[in-house]
Amino acid sequence: MLPILHFFVELCLLRRRPQDLPGSRALLGLVVLAALLGGMLLAITAGASVMAGLAQTALDILLLLGALHLGLKLLNRQPRFLQTATSLLGADTLIGVVALLPVGLAAPGTDAGGQLMLAGLLFLGLVVWSVLVAAHILRHALEIRLAQGAAIAVAFDILSFMLIGGLTQGTA
Repeated sequence: MLPILHFFVELCLLRRRPQDLPGSRALLGLVVLAALLGGMLLAITAGASVMAGLAQTALDILLLLGALHLGLKLLNRQPRFLQTATSLLGADTLIGVVALLPVGLAAPGTDAGGQLMLAGLLFLGLVVWSVLVAAHILRHALEIRLAQGAAIAVAFDILSFMLIGGLTQGTA
């Protein structure tokens, strides 16, 4: 288990590539479970319900897997699905765990202006880092430039935020 965690840390530091990860359905399943748990933990930390966190995370995972499958199919690179999906979900889960700090600093009921400012800056940094990591993974999976991967990552994040926010509004 420790080598897999080390791989995701190295991937998030842009030192590894998705093709360095074995293509394994079992590993993808394990990463999906970790992503679901991480999403629920983030939701609880942010003051939302466990069910809201589970619903939002599950929808986000399904949307990511569907969009990735479609993109790889359109570019005739379907054999890269397992490695790319596992890499994207694993990196996102790891960054989500790191995001517990700024989310916790900005928890409901926090009045300290400086603390909220720090939380916002930390969270913004994590968003930029997340886009960079996703761009790095997509660059290798789709054989595109880093800037193109970043554009795809930002577009997906916006689409995901709008769709999932619209579908789960009121479940907190």
